[in-house]
Amino acid sequence: MSSVLSRLWPRSLAVRLSILLIVALAAAQLGLTLLLNRERDSVVEELLHSQAFNQTVTLTRLLNASQPHDTEALLAAFQSRLSCASIGTAASAEAMSAAEQKLAASLDAMLHGNRSGASAVHILENTDPRAACARGDDTTPVHGEDAGDRDGDPDHDGDRAAVLLAEVLLADGNWLRFVTAIDIANESSTRLSFISFLASSLVVAAVAIWVVRSQTASLRSLADASDRFGRGETVELLPSHGPSEVDRATEAFNTMQSRLSQFMRDRIQLLASISHDLKTTLTTLRLKAEVIDDESVRDDLVATIDELTAIANATLEFTRAETASEATVSLDAAELVREVVAEYQLAKADVTLVQLESQRFSGRPVALKRALRNLIENAVRYGQRARVSAVGEGGKIFIQVDDDGPGIPPDRLTDIFKPFVRLEQSRNTETGGLGLGLAIAQGIVQSHGGTVTLENLPQGGTRAQIALERTTEPIGR
Repeated sequence: MSSVLSRLWPRSLAVRLSILLIVALAAAQLGLTLLLNRERDSVVEELLHSQAFNQTVTLTRLLNASQPHDTEALLAAFQSRLSCASIGTAASAEAMSAAEQKLAASLDAMLHGNRSGASAVHILENTDPRAACARGDDTTPVHGEDAGDRDGDPDHDGDRAAVLLAEVLLADGNWLRFVTAIDIANESSTRLSFISFLASSLVVAAVAIWVVRSQTASLRSLADASDRFGRGETVELLPSHGPSEVDRATEAFNTMQSRLSQFMRDRIQLLASISHDLKTTLTTLRLKAEVIDDESVRDDLVATIDELTAIANATLEFTRAETASEATVSLDAAELVREVVAEYQLAKADVTLVQLESQRFSGRPVALKRALRNLIENAVRYGQRARVSAVGEGGKIFIQVDDDGPGIPPDRLTDIFKPFVRLEQSRNTETGGLGLGLAIAQGIVQSHGGTVTLENLPQGGTRAQIALERTTEPIGR
C-alpha cells in the first residue's frame, strides 16, 4: 500500500503543497459547516421557543376570552407562511421526550391561569406544517397560508428544519394546535458552498504553486550547479538568496565545491610534479646506462628506462589534459564523430562510418574527441578496423565503435578500464600500449555524466560504447 501511495504521490513540491492546502481547506470548510449547522440549530430553537410560545399564549388568552363565533377570525389573524392554527377535540396521543416535556413546562408557566389543563409540545423534523395542523379530529377548519394547496407555491419545497407543534387545552374543552416552522438551507445554498470551496481551492492552489516556484528557484539553481559540477565543469559560486534553509544548502554547496576543486587541483599538481621529476631522473639514468660496456645489460636497462619514460610522459600528458580548462557548449554527435573519423580516413586507417543521427548534447568537444580517438585507436590496433556510429534512443546518445578483433575475456571487461592494465602482457609499447587509453576515455566520459562500456559481439569482435545524456539546451558557452 505504501509503495502504491508513493507512486501516486506527486514529486513536485508545488503540487504536494497545493494538495495539502486544499485538504486542509476542505477540513476547515467541513468544520465550519458543522459549526454553522449547530449554531443555526440553536438559533432556530431560540426562535421557536420565543416567538412560537408568545404567539401560542396570546392566541390562547384571546380564544378563552372571546365568543365562539370569533374563533375562526382569531385563528385566521395568526396565520403566516410558516405557521398555522387549528381547533381540535383531542390532543395528540404521542408521548413527549424529555426536551419536549421541558418545553411544555415552559409553556405552562407562560400561560399562568389562562389554561384548563396541561399543555403538550412536539418537535417534528422535516414535517409539513399543514400535516401537523390537520392531524386529529378537528372541529374548526385549519387556518394559515400553509394549510392550503401548496403545490403551486414556488417558495415551498417541503424542506424544513423543524416544526414546533404546541397543543393547549382551552377553557371550553377543545384543544388549540399552533404550528410554527423554520426554513433551512436548500440545495441552492449547498451548491453555493461547493462553488465557494472550488473557487477557494483554485486560488489556494495557484498561490501555492507561485509561492513554491518563486521560493525554490534557488533549489533549482543548486540542482543544476550540482549536475554541472558532477560533469567536471567549473561552476561559479552560487549567490545566496531565498529562504534560510535554501541559503544554508547553497553555502554548503559552495564550500564543498571549493574544497573538492582545491583537492583535485592539488592532487593533479602533485601527480604532474612527480611525473616531471621522474622523467628528469630517467633521462639521467639513460645517459648513465649508455656508458655501460656490457651490451646486453646496457640494452636491457635502456629498454626498461625507455618504458618508464613513456609511462611518465603518458602520465604527464594525462594530468595536463585534466588541468586543461574547456568550456561546455552545445554539440552535435554526428558532426563530432564525422570530424574524428575524417582524421583517420585521411591517414588511410580502416575506419568507416556506419550510421549517424544528428543528436544535440552538451559537452567539451576537445576532451570528447580525445576519448573517441582512444576508442578508435584501440579498435584499429587490436581489431584491425573500426566501424563507428552515433544513434539516439530515448533520452540518451550512443556512440559505438565496433572492431573485428578476437574479443576480450569476459572477466577482463571491467579491469581493462583501470590505468596501466593491458591485455597484451609484453613490455613492448608498440604492440601493447601503456594501458591508459581506456582509462582516459572513461574519465572524460564520466566527467560528462556518461558511461563507457565494452562488450563482445555475437559475430565476433568488440563494441566500445559511449552513452551520454541528450539535451535540448547547452549547459554553458
